[in-house]
Amino acid sequence: MKFRWLPHEGLRHAISGEPARGRLIESLCGDPFVPQELDLWTNKNVWPTCPDCDGIWRESEGILPWPRKS
Repeated sequence: MKFRWLPHEGLRHAISGEPARGRLIESLCGDPFVPQELDLWTNKNVWPTCPDCDGIWRESEGILPWPRKS
């Protein structure tokens, strides 16, 4: 499944599929929000990642959780 990361309330949240500006979407962690101007998100990769979205995304991709327990 294809995921996209979008900023919302100070975190990067993952969604499945493509966002539609102005339409309510739900992140992997269950947080609903309405995406705003997509071109304003050029620096979204520097936002902290939502730990819940990250865990769900990693599990779906078969990637070990982060941080890894030693």
